Amino acid sequence: MEGDSTQLLTAPHVQATLLAEAVQTAEVGFIVWDDDRHYIAANAAACSLLGCTLEQLLGSVVGERTVEGEELVERVVRGHGGRGRVVFERFDGGRAEIEYLTFATKTAGLPYMASVIWPAK
Repeated sequence: MEGDSTQLLTAPHVQATLLAEAVQTAEVGFIVWDDDRHYIAANAAACSLLGCTLEQLLGSVVGERTVEGEELVERVVRGHGGRGRVVFERFDGGRAEIEYLTFATKTAGLPYMASVIWPAK
């Protein structure tokens, strides 16, 4: 019986569902952005950290609210990712600071950048 449950868990559609649910309910923010530096996906924690709704975030430009702006985004993209800390203007007003880990990834077979974000301590 144990072999059957392991076999079920290794099925690609089961793994995709489990990972998608884990990302959506994670306590850290997860965002995905395209070559044009537009946000294309985010979980609820990312929206909460950034002070916005998903509708406000999607299509907005990565880095346009950070103090370092596009310069920071270009450094991260050129390095194919990285880890750091950034101060930014929240969508709902005020400033906040987050830490991030950004990396190149593929979603639906297409190349994107993804970031995991959390409050700076």
